[in-house]
Amino acid sequence: MLNELTTAQSDRPAGRFLGVRLTAEEEALLERFRRAREFPTRSDAVRALVRDAASEKPSAVELPATLGAEIEELVEEGFASDPRAALEIAVSLGLQELERTHGERWDALQLAARARRERKERRRRADREGRGLLGR
Repeated sequence: MLNELTTAQSDRPAGRFLGVRLTAEEEALLERFRRAREFPTRSDAVRALVRDAASEKPSAVELPATLGAEIEELVEEGFASDPRAALEIAVSLGLQELERTHGERWDALQLAARARRERKERRRRADREGRGLLGR
């Protein structure tokens, strides 16, 4: 579907020619991208990349200032190599603490979720069987 859109858009006359020099590695990456998405030409692949860059992406989560400062401190103190690693540590420790302090409730929540999932699956199965008996 994306290729159909790209082909239709590439039929329009291009307004400008941009000669871009790429390293051998960048050229290989572009070619791999072109083949993976089945674009007929490199130009179509580049146009798709440009359109994708212009599309809105969900923004990253913004941390409250105090939490951001704590994450930075974990990096500065050497507990983590970078902010991403520090955030992973904080989340992991937070989940462990949540499980420790609310262990019984956590287990009950997991059991309830499993029961809802099984009930939903039983309903789906019964619906399929009913449709089969009705010939739909």
